[in-house]
Amino acid sequence: MRNQWVLLLGFIFIFSNCKQDQGNLDASFLHHFTNKVLEISMEDIYSPPVASRVFVYPNLVCYEVMLNAQGKSIMNQLDTSWNKGLTLDTTHLNYSIAALQAYCVVAKKLVFSEFMVDSMMTELKIKISKYPTKVQKKSLDFGDVVGTKMIDWIKKDNYAYVKSASQYTMPQTDSTWIITPPNFDKALEPNWKSLRFILLDSLRQFYPPRPPVFSTNKQSEFYNEALKVYQEGIKQDEEHHSIAKFWDCNPNEYFTSGHNTYFTHRLSPAGHWLNIAKERCLEGKLDFYNSSKVYASIGIAIFDGIISCWNAKFTEQLVRPITYINRNIDLKWTPFIQTPPFPEYTSGHSVISGASSTVLIHYFGDASFTDSTEVQFGIEARTFNSLTEAAEQASISRFYGGIHYLFGLSEGLKQGRSIGKHSVDKLELLSK
Repeated sequence: MRNQWVLLLGFIFIFSNCKQDQGNLDASFLHHFTNKVLEISMEDIYSPPVASRVFVYPNLVCYEVMLNAQGKSIMNQLDTSWNKGLTLDTTHLNYSIAALQAYCVVAKKLVFSEFMVDSMMTELKIKISKYPTKVQKKSLDFGDVVGTKMIDWIKKDNYAYVKSASQYTMPQTDSTWIITPPNFDKALEPNWKSLRFILLDSLRQFYPPRPPVFSTNKQSEFYNEALKVYQEGIKQDEEHHSIAKFWDCNPNEYFTSGHNTYFTHRLSPAGHWLNIAKERCLEGKLDFYNSSKVYASIGIAIFDGIISCWNAKFTEQLVRPITYINRNIDLKWTPFIQTPPFPEYTSGHSVISGASSTVLIHYFGDASFTDSTEVQFGIEARTFNSLTEAAEQASISRFYGGIHYLFGLSEGLKQGRSIGKHSVDKLELLSK
């Protein structure tokens, strides 16, 4: 009788191990892949708009595969031809493995440093080596198929046109943007508004109100808004400078020393908020499915938010503070941080922060947290009472840095929050 019990317990142990081997991976490897793609974004020196594209598609396909496990799909609602060619046998299929493989397939197509994605794929194969061979093969094959399908859809997002269309011609008026020091770079992604958005209904949706009427009259609203930026700059407030540096998020900062030129690569605003999302998922101990949903949701909100923001920027074409102040207030004034090469209104960082914080509040609530994103760059972590406070600080940091008027920040936050709420609501609807 005792031998029968030992035999029975042995069968139970073997069965439970098989079940565990075929169960979803925990979310740690997805977070690891997030770190890797963030590294790639710095290695390849992606601008904020391009980085948003690199971040959104791998996370969207990852979440799509995890939805497939429930018999659901977002992509078949975004692309009517999506289901063609996806009639695969799902026996022995592990969806988390397939999701990570699809993630890698898509990421590799979007980046320059393909070898870094190859190493991610190798790491995945090592990670799943204890799973039954048939599970490994079925899952990786499914990820390849869905990833390739996603690439076909990505090819239709108008990116080729965006990168090849005629470049921006600066209007010769006092109110419009011109190239700015220290780099005097040409306009960054002036055609980005032509990129296909994912969940927005139109480019006019959430378009901000017109900025104050341009004027050089010292009694005008516009002059006084520029004067506020100037006065903030000459105060040299140490805490404000600390905030400006923490949220600078310049992916390619430029320095000169003598005859030498140096560049410092850091995370873009989108990368900073994606890392905050990762930290929230880790602290909340979210499983693979829910982590993939958070990443997809924030990725879409940032991606659509930047398209909406760039549409406003290159429609309004508003002059930057440095140009206005040098012309009308103080010829020698310079901002604390470098002015990026695109028009002022609305603030991209404010749109991204408003959208991202709104998404994260939806999933985690508006609780206090510590943001350690910039520690890797030698900047101390900052603790916030809420995600709302973090977004507002990220926004005002551009005023402290001298690169935005206050109205560009407040309207950018509103724009971003509206886009974030729309993205969350629509994603929830499409996920049912």
